[in-house]
Amino acid sequence: MSLKRPSFLPSLDELENQALKRSAAPAEAGSQFDHPTAKKLFWAVGILTVIAHVVGGVIFFFLGF
Repeated sequence: MSLKRPSFLPSLDELENQALKRSAAPAEAGSQFDHPTAKKLFWAVGILTVIAHVVGGVIFFFLGF
């Protein structure tokens, strides 16, 4: 007994066509991120890393390590 695909979802052929269109379209010049959430997450992690290093450096400076 196979499961039927719900009618509100696009067909597999439509999904394949959408994926082909996306892969054929060139990326924006200078952009390495295809997904805006990935870009925001990358920047957030980078900023948090820099802040953590600065705070750690200040703590070690005052503790005398």
